[in-house]
Parts: sequence; C-alpha cells; structure tokens
Amino acid sequence: MHRLLMLLSVVLLAACSGGPDADALRRDVEARLAHALPGGTLMLEDLARRGSQRDATAPPGESRRVVYYDARLRVARDTDFGAWDAPGMAGLVSALGAGPKGVSGIHAGGNKAGDTVQAHGTAIYRREGDTWVAVGGGGFRPAQAPAYATNAAAGPAAMLEEMRKVIEAIPKETAPAQMAIVQEELMAAQAAIRARLARAGSGYAIAAGPEHGQYLRFARALAAQGGVRILPLVTLGGEENLDLLREGRVQLAMAQADAALAAYEGSGVFQQRGPAPALRAIGSLYPEPVHVLARADARFATAADLRGRKVAIGPPGAASRTTALRVLEAHGLGARDYQPVDLGLADALVALRRGEVDAVLQVIGVPADSIREAVADVRLKLLPLSDRAIQQLAAARRGLFPYTIAAGSYSAQPRGVRTVATAALLLAGADLSEAEVTNLARAVFQEGRDYAAAGSAQGLQVSAATARQQLTVPLHAAAARALVPASAAASAASAPR
Repeated sequence: MHRLLMLLSVVLLAACSGGPDADALRRDVEARLAHALPGGTLMLEDLARRGSQRDATAPPGESRRVVYYDARLRVARDTDFGAWDAPGMAGLVSALGAGPKGVSGIHAGGNKAGDTVQAHGTAIYRREGDTWVAVGGGGFRPAQAPAYATNAAAGPAAMLEEMRKVIEAIPKETAPAQMAIVQEELMAAQAAIRARLARAGSGYAIAAGPEHGQYLRFARALAAQGGVRILPLVTLGGEENLDLLREGRVQLAMAQADAALAAYEGSGVFQQRGPAPALRAIGSLYPEPVHVLARADARFATAADLRGRKVAIGPPGAASRTTALRVLEAHGLGARDYQPVDLGLADALVALRRGEVDAVLQVIGVPADSIREAVADVRLKLLPLSDRAIQQLAAARRGLFPYTIAAGSYSAQPRGVRTVATAALLLAGADLSEAEVTNLARAVFQEGRDYAAAGSAQGLQVSAATARQQLTVPLHAAAARALVPASAAASAASAPR
C-alpha cells in the first residue's frame, strides 16, 4: 500500500510538473480565440497536446512550462483574416501562440465558411502552488526565409528578327537625322537590356530594415515567393531606406507612408536634402500602428502621462522615431518634457523589462513578433493615444490615420487600443523601367501568395484590393495598370471607343 501511494505521488508530481492537461489546455485556447476573434469566427474542432518543456525565459523565481499542441479549427462564417480594419491574423497567431508558418489554411482575399485551419500552437503556463495558470500564447521566432528564387529565361530571338525587319525596311534615302534617331534608340535599348540583365542576375536590392524587424521579414518572405529575384538588405529603417533609394543605391525600398511623403516634398528630416518629385510607389502593403508600451504595473494609463518619463523613441535613421516625436508633440510633450532614449525596439523592450525606461514608442505592423515575445516574458500594456491627439495627427494629412489595435492582438490585451497608423509602402527607384515595375507589382500583389507561411504575419494583409490605401506619394503608372483586376481590364478593353 505504501509503495502504491508513493507511485501515485510520483505520477501526480510528474503530471503537475508537465503543465496542464489536454482538457485545461483546450479550455484556455477556446477562451483566447473567443476573445481575439469574437462572434464565433473560428470553432476549435480538435486539439492534441504534444508535450511541454521548461520555459528558459521565465522571470526569476517563476516556474513556467511551454506547452505544444496541434489544433484543427473550422471557419464559422466568411472572414477576411487579412482585412486592415478588423481582428484577423494578429488575433489568431497571438491566441494560438503560433508563428505564421505554424498556421495553414488562411487564404489571401478571405476564407469561406466551412474552411479548415490547421495550427501548431504553443501556450505558456505559470505554476502557482499545485495549479497551472495560463500566461498566454507563446511567442515565436520564425525561421529565416528560404534562399532566393531565380527568374525563368525568355528567348529574344523572335523580337530581334522583328527589329531586323524594321531596320531593313527603312528606305535608303532616309535623312541622316532619322537614321540617327534609329541608332540612338537601338543604343538606349541595348543599355537598358544590359542594366536589366544585371539587376535580374544579381537581384533587385530592397532596402528593408533592422534584423528581426517586420520590414526585413516581409522582404525575405517576398524573396521566398519567387517570380522575381529579390535581395533584402539590412538597414537602420525607413529614413535610411529612402536615402538609399534616392541615391540610386537600391532599386526598391520599404518605408512608412508619412516618411515617404516627407521625402517626396523635401520636408521635415528631408528638408536639407530637398524634394524627390520622382519618388513613386508600387503599392501600399499593410497598416503600421503606433504602439505605446509600458509595464503593466506602471502608474500611468495613456500616452499623455509620459511627461518626465524615460521614453525609448528609436534610433536615428528610423522613420518610427520621427513619427514617435510627432505623437508625443501632439500630446503636448516637447523635447524637454521627457527623457528620450535612442534604442531600437529589441533593446528598448529589454530596457523596459529591466525598468531602465518607462515606455517604448514604436511604429510597427500587428502582431509585432518582438512585442509578442516580450509580452510572454513580462506583463506589458498598450497605452491609448488621446482622442484629441488622434484627431490632430489625422487632420494634418501627413500620412497618419485613426486606427484601433484590436483586442487580443497580443496576449493579455483585454480591449481594443485607440491609436494612429501609417501604411507600409513599397517604393520604386527612378532607374526601373515600366516593364520591371509591372512585373514587380504583379509579383508582390499576386493573388494566392502565402507570405504568412514564409514568415511574415503582416503579409496576409498585402492585397491588390488595398494597394492604393493611404498612399502619400504618386502610384507608379505601370503599377497602377498592373493592379487593375483582370476582369476590369477585359471590360475596359471591350468597351466602345
């Protein structure tokens, strides 16, 4: 009897040390899904617990377990998980503790009722006495995107033959001036072909952003899709990206819409550089809301309460920093009203956890991976912007618009948070031909591309239907033509002249 009791004790301790059982896990996952995607959008049909391990990142003194599971979900009604203005992929991956690559069955352009979604999820639990308390969905670190795809070669023999026929058909008595025009055009065509071959061979360099940032993650996901050869570059951020594009050192750049507008006009931080009237957009990618983060135990509740605080606003060269300064100014906070700290997001979140800064301001797509990981390590809260500041920033028409970070976008986020957002734009260099821009636009906004599976949660929001939203610089004419739906193009072609 004594041995039996000892055996039962060992079993119970092992069960406790391994985290919650499958029934408790299922209840917690269902609760998080209902919170993040209200209205019964997704129904949890099946959940299989796949084991657990100790959470090595747990705060000192806490015993935590990371629990792994597989889930099958059913879409209850037609839903566009990539919509800009509704809970979607952000709430889904945060509720499930899954990386974009861990969720399959989500379709660009929307899902139909009855669709099946599969997920490899994680959940973090904290031990309190003899019970396990859910901390939230686990953070994740997406793997690096696969190697870059190559372009398919196209044979030019037929076109060269047509060119030869055109030249041979020119009358012998053609004036020297006319022959000079033909020669100039042929030389220009040869130079353009050589330039494009060089770009296609080595790849279109795209100025993205810092390592582990959302821009770089999207650029790598784009490279993984194939169609065109993309070479993502690590940079300081949007303002440096715009400088690299203007200097002709890259062919493509990602930047916030408000920063792109300043570069186009030659205003703000670009005033000394002068305007860039040739700047053109290939399209708008996804919204980037302003995040104002503080520790959950902080004694302030809004962005207006940051007077006298240490605030991480980002490093010089990052467009997010300039936007952060505008947001603080809209709340009546000038440069002497708080202590600015020049830290990038990753370092700023570490400093916030250690109490070295009081708040972090960052412009970034939802869900931001580094913020999800930080929320799993320490309790944080998102601070709302004041209604007055939101109205002021949006009314200025400088690339910012009202936005709500939906409830459940991050673990332990109980309600929507009012803020402003800008759009992430893909911008083209002046040396790109119309044909190249056409190919790039079609590749980026091609229906059915699975950016989420390639590591970019924001990629699900990339769509031809939203490519014109919140543009602050002119859309490239070739991109505008490429973004016209095939049905609309056919209708236009068949319309009476």
